[in-house]
Amino acid sequence: MSEKKEKDMLDLGDRIIKIRYSMDADHLSLVFRDISMADYMILAKLGHRMGFNNPETRVYLSEISKELDRPINRISQMVQNLQDKGYVYWEHDQEQRKGTYIYISETGREAMIRQQEILRKYYGNVVERLGQETVVQILDMMLQLETVMEEEAKKLSEDDECAAEARTA
Repeated sequence: MSEKKEKDMLDLGDRIIKIRYSMDADHLSLVFRDISMADYMILAKLGHRMGFNNPETRVYLSEISKELDRPINRISQMVQNLQDKGYVYWEHDQEQRKGTYIYISETGREAMIRQQEILRKYYGNVVERLGQETVVQILDMMLQLETVMEEEAKKLSEDDECAAEARTA
């Protein structure tokens, strides 16, 4: 690869990293004021599964673990964090012995409602400025880019593993 092409690739990579970092950090701290983005994402997942308007709905940690494809101990940590903030309750199912379940608290419901209103306004303004078709196209392209980047990262990891095996053989 020529020196110019190498520099161009690094420049493109730097632009990707910069915009990815910017989208993850800079302005979103202004959008997520009352609740962190991580807490919102977990509560949104739970809310879709449980329904925010049905406080009696329970979801077992094992179900969340399967749905999010995360180990149960990681889910327990996440839920403990949410409980410490008052967003959820968790209890052991004494009657059916199915394990530990959680349900969203009134505080959690209120935080989600406030945050969703902020997001509706924020993304509504973004879509109004760019147009819905453009936003959908950008998101599709971002997903495509993310998929290819993930595949290439896995290839790098596999190449590193193969090289390490070759050195030890």
